[in-house]
Amino acid sequence: TGEDGFEIFIFGEQPESPSLSSRIWGAIIESGRPKGLKPCGLGARDTTRLEAGLCLYGKELDEDTTPLEAKIESAVSMEKGDFVGKRALERQMREGIRKERIGLRMLEQGVPRTGYPIFRGDEEIGRITSGTFSPLLRIGIAMGYVKPGVRKGEALEVEIREKRCRAEACGWPFYDTAKYGHRRRM
Repeated sequence: TGEDGFEIFIFGEQPESPSLSSRIWGAIIESGRPKGLKPCGLGARDTTRLEAGLCLYGKELDEDTTPLEAKIESAVSMEKGDFVGKRALERQMREGIRKERIGLRMLEQGVPRTGYPIFRGDEEIGRITSGTFSPLLRIGIAMGYVKPGVRKGEALEVEIREKRCRAEACGWPFYDTAKYGHRRRM
Protein backbone atom coordinates (compact mmCIF):
# COMPACT_ATOMS: atom_id res chain seq x y z
CA THR A 1 0.00 0.00 0.00
CA GLY A 2 2.97 2.32 0.40
CA GLU A 3 2.24 2.57 4.12
CA ASP A 4 3.96 0.76 6.96
CA GLY A 5 1.98 -2.32 7.91
CA PHE A 6 1.85 -6.01 8.67
CA GLU A 7 0.57 -9.22 7.18
CA ILE A 8 -0.54 -11.80 9.71
CA PHE A 9 -0.71 -15.49 8.82
CA ILE A 10 -2.41 -17.94 11.16
CA PHE A 11 -1.71 -21.62 10.58
CA GLY A 12 -3.56 -24.65 11.85
CA GLU A 13 -6.93 -22.99 12.25
CA GLN A 14 -9.96 -24.73 10.74
CA PRO A 15 -11.95 -22.56 8.28
CA GLU A 16 -15.24 -23.61 9.86
CA SER A 17 -14.03 -22.47 13.30
CA PRO A 18 -11.90 -19.31 12.97
CA SER A 19 -11.86 -18.45 16.67
CA LEU A 20 -8.17 -17.51 16.97
CA SER A 21 -8.12 -15.26 13.90
CA SER A 22 -11.39 -13.62 15.01
CA ARG A 23 -9.92 -12.87 18.43
CA ILE A 24 -6.71 -11.46 16.93
CA TRP A 25 -8.68 -9.33 14.45
CA GLY A 26 -10.92 -8.01 17.24
CA ALA A 27 -7.94 -7.18 19.46
CA ILE A 28 -6.17 -5.30 16.66
CA ILE A 29 -9.27 -3.27 15.76
CA GLU A 30 -10.10 -2.51 19.40
CA SER A 31 -6.57 -1.45 20.36
CA GLY A 32 -6.27 0.74 17.26
CA ARG A 33 -9.67 2.41 17.60
CA PRO A 34 -8.38 5.29 19.84
CA LYS A 35 -5.82 6.12 17.15
CA GLY A 36 -8.39 6.09 14.34
CA LEU A 37 -7.63 2.61 12.98
CA LYS A 38 -10.29 1.43 10.53
CA PRO A 39 -10.39 -1.73 8.42
CA CYS A 40 -10.39 -1.44 4.66
CA GLY A 41 -11.15 -3.80 1.80
CA LEU A 42 -9.21 -4.94 -1.24
CA GLY A 43 -10.41 -1.98 -3.32
CA ALA A 44 -8.84 0.47 -0.86
CA ARG A 45 -5.68 -1.62 -0.70
CA ASP A 46 -5.43 -1.68 -4.49
CA THR A 47 -5.96 2.09 -4.75
CA THR A 48 -3.29 2.89 -2.17
CA ARG A 49 -0.77 0.48 -3.72
CA LEU A 50 -1.40 2.08 -7.12
CA GLU A 51 -1.00 5.60 -5.69
CA ALA A 52 2.34 4.43 -4.25
CA GLY A 53 3.39 2.99 -7.63
CA LEU A 54 3.79 -0.55 -6.32
CA CYS A 55 3.57 -3.53 -8.68
CA LEU A 56 1.04 -6.31 -8.19
CA TYR A 57 1.69 -9.82 -9.46
CA GLY A 58 -0.77 -10.63 -12.22
CA LYS A 59 -0.97 -6.95 -13.18
CA GLU A 60 2.47 -5.30 -13.46
CA LEU A 61 4.45 -8.47 -12.79
CA ASP A 62 4.25 -11.86 -14.50
CA GLU A 63 6.47 -14.59 -15.97
CA ASP A 64 7.02 -12.54 -19.15
CA THR A 65 8.12 -9.29 -17.49
CA THR A 66 11.63 -8.69 -16.20
CA PRO A 67 12.69 -6.45 -13.30
CA LEU A 68 14.31 -4.12 -15.86
CA GLU A 69 11.04 -3.70 -17.76
CA ALA A 70 9.09 -3.22 -14.52
CA LYS A 71 11.64 -0.64 -13.33
CA ILE A 72 12.35 -2.59 -10.14
CA GLU A 73 15.95 -3.48 -10.96
CA SER A 74 16.95 -2.67 -7.38
CA ALA A 75 15.18 -5.92 -6.40
CA VAL A 76 17.88 -7.94 -8.20
CA SER A 77 21.62 -7.99 -7.51
CA MET A 78 23.65 -8.86 -10.60
CA GLU A 79 26.72 -9.26 -8.34
CA LYS A 80 25.29 -12.10 -6.20
CA GLY A 81 26.40 -15.01 -8.36
CA ASP A 82 24.24 -17.07 -10.67
CA PHE A 83 20.43 -17.18 -10.54
CA VAL A 84 17.57 -18.18 -12.81
CA GLY A 85 17.07 -15.45 -15.40
CA LYS A 86 20.46 -13.77 -14.97
CA ARG A 87 21.48 -14.38 -18.62
CA ALA A 88 18.22 -12.87 -19.86
CA LEU A 89 18.77 -9.75 -17.73
CA GLU A 90 22.36 -9.42 -18.94
CA ARG A 91 21.10 -9.67 -22.53
CA GLN A 92 18.47 -6.99 -21.87
CA MET A 93 21.12 -4.76 -20.32
CA ARG A 94 23.14 -5.04 -23.54
CA GLU A 95 20.38 -5.04 -26.14
CA GLY A 96 17.59 -3.07 -24.46
CA ILE A 97 14.16 -3.89 -23.11
CA ARG A 98 10.99 -4.72 -25.10
CA LYS A 99 8.63 -2.66 -22.94
CA GLU A 100 8.73 -0.42 -19.88
CA ARG A 101 6.39 0.37 -17.02
CA ILE A 102 5.20 3.96 -16.75
CA GLY A 103 2.83 5.94 -14.57
CA LEU A 104 -0.04 7.88 -16.14
CA ARG A 105 -1.90 10.86 -14.73
CA MET A 106 -5.16 11.74 -16.48
CA LEU A 107 -5.42 15.37 -17.61
CA GLU A 108 -9.16 15.21 -18.16
CA GLN A 109 -12.09 13.30 -16.71
CA GLY A 110 -11.82 9.56 -17.17
CA VAL A 111 -10.80 6.49 -15.22
CA PRO A 112 -8.18 4.32 -16.93
CA ARG A 113 -8.79 0.59 -16.43
CA THR A 114 -6.83 -2.61 -16.99
CA GLY A 115 -6.42 -3.41 -20.67
CA TYR A 116 -7.21 0.07 -22.03
CA PRO A 117 -4.85 1.09 -24.87
CA ILE A 118 -2.27 3.87 -24.52
CA PHE A 119 -1.56 6.08 -27.55
CA ARG A 120 1.19 8.45 -28.65
CA GLY A 121 -0.48 10.35 -31.46
CA ASP A 122 -2.10 7.75 -33.73
CA GLU A 123 0.16 4.90 -32.60
CA GLU A 124 -0.92 2.46 -29.92
CA ILE A 125 2.21 2.07 -27.77
CA GLY A 126 0.95 0.04 -24.82
CA ARG A 127 -1.77 -1.03 -22.42
CA ILE A 128 -2.92 -0.13 -18.92
CA THR A 129 -2.14 -2.81 -16.30
CA SER A 130 -3.77 -1.07 -13.29
CA GLY A 131 -5.90 2.04 -13.16
CA THR A 132 -8.36 3.77 -10.87
CA PHE A 133 -9.73 7.08 -9.67
CA SER A 134 -7.47 8.37 -6.90
CA PRO A 135 -9.56 9.83 -4.06
CA LEU A 136 -6.39 11.44 -2.72
CA LEU A 137 -5.46 13.21 -5.98
CA ARG A 138 -9.01 13.49 -7.37
CA ILE A 139 -7.91 12.31 -10.83
CA GLY A 140 -7.59 9.06 -12.74
CA ILE A 141 -4.18 7.40 -12.41
CA ALA A 142 -2.70 4.27 -13.93
CA MET A 143 0.35 2.16 -14.58
CA GLY A 144 0.96 0.36 -17.82
CA TYR A 145 3.55 -0.99 -20.21
CA VAL A 146 4.59 0.92 -23.31
CA LYS A 147 7.28 0.79 -25.95
CA PRO A 148 10.58 2.03 -24.45
CA GLY A 149 11.44 5.71 -24.62
CA VAL A 150 8.42 7.49 -23.14
CA ARG A 151 9.54 10.43 -21.00
CA LYS A 152 7.99 11.87 -17.84
CA GLY A 153 5.64 14.69 -18.77
CA GLU A 154 5.11 13.36 -22.30
CA ALA A 155 1.60 13.86 -23.66
CA LEU A 156 -0.22 10.57 -24.25
CA GLU A 157 -3.81 9.43 -24.58
CA VAL A 158 -5.78 6.57 -23.06
CA GLU A 159 -8.80 5.19 -24.90
CA ILE A 160 -11.65 5.10 -22.39
CA ARG A 161 -15.04 3.88 -23.65
CA GLU A 162 -14.11 4.54 -27.29
CA LYS A 163 -12.94 8.10 -26.54
CA ARG A 164 -9.33 9.28 -26.43
CA CYS A 165 -8.62 11.05 -23.14
CA ARG A 166 -5.52 13.17 -22.52
CA ALA A 167 -2.94 11.90 -20.06
CA GLU A 168 0.69 12.49 -19.24
CA ALA A 169 3.45 10.05 -18.40
CA CYS A 170 4.70 10.39 -14.85
CA GLY A 171 6.73 8.63 -12.20
CA TRP A 172 5.61 7.23 -8.90
CA PRO A 173 4.57 7.49 -6.21
CA PHE A 174 1.81 9.64 -7.63
CA TYR A 175 1.49 11.71 -4.44
CA ASP A 176 3.76 14.22 -2.69
CA THR A 177 5.92 12.07 -0.39
CA ALA A 178 6.40 14.96 2.04
CA LYS A 179 2.64 14.83 2.74
CA TYR A 180 1.65 11.20 2.18
CA GLY A 181 3.02 7.66 2.29
CA HIS A 182 5.46 6.06 4.69
CA ARG A 183 8.25 8.58 3.92
CA ARG A 184 6.23 11.60 5.02
CA ARG A 185 7.47 13.80 7.84
CA MET A 186 5.46 13.47 11.03
